[in-house]
Amino acid sequence: MDIYKILKINQYIKSLRIKFLGLWALSVLNKRYVSIQMDPVLACNLRCKMCYFSDPDFVRKNMKGMFKEDDLEPLAKAIFKNALKLQIGCGAEPTLFKHNTKLIELAKEHKVPYISMITNGNLLDEKDISSFANAGLNEIILSLHGVHKATYEDLMDKASFEKFHSIMEALTEQKKLTPHLRIRINYTFNKDNFYELQDFFKVYGNYAIDIIQLRPIDKIGDTVYDQFSLKTIENDYVCVSSAMKEEAEKRKITMLYPQSVMRNEEQSFKIKTSNDSSFLIPYTYFYVSPKFSWKEDFDWRTEDFESWRKRSNWNNTLLKNALKSRKSLDDTNRNMLNYSVDIN
Repeated sequence: MDIYKILKINQYIKSLRIKFLGLWALSVLNKRYVSIQMDPVLACNLRCKMCYFSDPDFVRKNMKGMFKEDDLEPLAKAIFKNALKLQIGCGAEPTLFKHNTKLIELAKEHKVPYISMITNGNLLDEKDISSFANAGLNEIILSLHGVHKATYEDLMDKASFEKFHSIMEALTEQKKLTPHLRIRINYTFNKDNFYELQDFFKVYGNYAIDIIQLRPIDKIGDTVYDQFSLKTIENDYVCVSSAMKEEAEKRKITMLYPQSVMRNEEQSFKIKTSNDSSFLIPYTYFYVSPKFSWKEDFDWRTEDFESWRKRSNWNNTLLKNALKSRKSLDDTNRNMLNYSVDIN
């Protein structure tokens, strides 16, 4: 299954009524439609300056906890049946967890169609990559905050530029053995690292990259880096991103990127978008960590997702949303999908 083709199709469907009717039908039929974003451990080995892990007080108060190995099977039984996708790692570093291979194997056993992992890569080695790929990992997503060494190691505090390249080399070699494994780069840009994107393919062009996502900086806490304004790059953004898109097309790389970075910075640092898929996020985005899962009243230890749906009249909620106006849905819209999908 190609999750990006699903995103592309969903992007083409403009009617929110059709989208919610589709979700309602999938839910009534007990089919797969949720995207599980799982943090198996609430910790990180880096202190990236655009991330809340650079705030010691936030980390001390909030980022504690780890799933036990014995938790994985009951968790899988409770929630994997309705998962269209499992992403290992969301707001923390999953490679600090020692049972990722088992987690991937459980997802495959429960027939989850697409399994990905997002990581800074600095704790990976060739053995991990081989183990994950052979267990059935479909995609590994590498976080990147700088094209060149100085910027990379400055913004990704405690990271090694050389280590990152060694992992990219190992992943490129692994793809020759397990072609189903995709490599994706998530590049979070700000006014200081944006123009380095012009050299992206000079530095990373020899690696077998399948997907690139350009992510504009957003305020996600009291981070060390606090230059959130993109005003100085607004006029150049289209030119630079279009050049990347053209080169990606030549290399058959899928691009995910915002069409513009213009925003009212007095109101929000989120990029406004015409991608209506963001309205579905509160109903499809299933977050689970050692501290929290899905909704406040759901506990995978005591009930499964199907039981919770019946208890909470979830299907009725989805059907009611199909009848709501766009204005009323704006109250729950998280505006996260601020990019378009270009499949090459």
